Amino acid sequence: MGSDGRRRNLMQIADGVIHIEEAGMRQHNDITISVKHIQTYDAIAATGSTIAAAADLGISQSNASRLLHQLEVYLGVRLFERDKNRLSMTREGLQLGPEIRAISDRLTALKVTAQELEQGRSLEIPLRLAFPASLSVTLVPRLIKRFLNEDGPLRIEIASGNYLAIERMVADGQADLGFTRLPSPTAGLREEQVMPSRNICVMHRDHPLAGEQALTVPELKSHDLILLNRERPVRHELEGLFYRQGLRKRPAIEAHSVGCACALAAEGLGIAIVSALLAREYAAMPLTFVPLEPTLTIDYAIVSSDRQPLPKSAAPLLQYLREWA
Repeated sequence: MGSDGRRRNLMQIADGVIHIEEAGMRQHNDITISVKHIQTYDAIAATGSTIAAAADLGISQSNASRLLHQLEVYLGVRLFERDKNRLSMTREGLQLGPEIRAISDRLTALKVTAQELEQGRSLEIPLRLAFPASLSVTLVPRLIKRFLNEDGPLRIEIASGNYLAIERMVADGQADLGFTRLPSPTAGLREEQVMPSRNICVMHRDHPLAGEQALTVPELKSHDLILLNRERPVRHELEGLFYRQGLRKRPAIEAHSVGCACALAAEGLGIAIVSALLAREYAAMPLTFVPLEPTLTIDYAIVSSDRQPLPKSAAPLLQYLREWA
């Protein structure tokens, strides 16, 4: 009899599991272990039978036996032995069992994480947002509440800062989406959505000019003005407009944000000149919004990094922002 015949004689079959004596065991580098091998081991360990395990896995009994046999060959040890009508773990199987189950648990967790990423709902990887302060306390909480109600669960991180800081966070990969004003001086950004706006006059609803349909620069000369601070490009554009229209006066108050300017106007402290898009977040205050003529346009944008793709979880949020704008 040849060597193959002698090797076959060393095989013992019990409950469909092929056990191979050490002398006939192949080298483990002939076998590639897959998730199916681990799942089969788990099922046999739980049921004590390749027949029951095969039924749980939706495969044939012979396939279950083959997978277990391949795992045993790969490991170089026998994991199960026959005990009456059941398979029971060997000493080696008992020792290796926790490690094999840990692999199974990790593979299951990996699959769940992958599915969450595919659906854009990972609790492991947050969606990182960067918005100016005026929107971080008004618009952003509403958007996140809607997102979690309709598309959650999801981990979300929110950062705030001026437009330049927001752009740098996005460009450096510290934020997935950011809200900024155009034109942007920062390289490496992709415009996901452009939102045009214009400057308006915001004042207390009892202000003498509150009933006007529009206001020109000369009509503002005798009234206190609330302007955004000088570091902002929009302030320079506004002062250029004032200069061309013959207005030479300092603002009564300088504000650090649109929200602050609107709050000051709501206290009757003057007329705030701010963006219509951002000011409408404060419509619940006792304010009136009047267009400023001539029109001074302002463009905003939602930006992302052009060096990496957006996470899928960003898609619903972008849609909400389109509806808002």
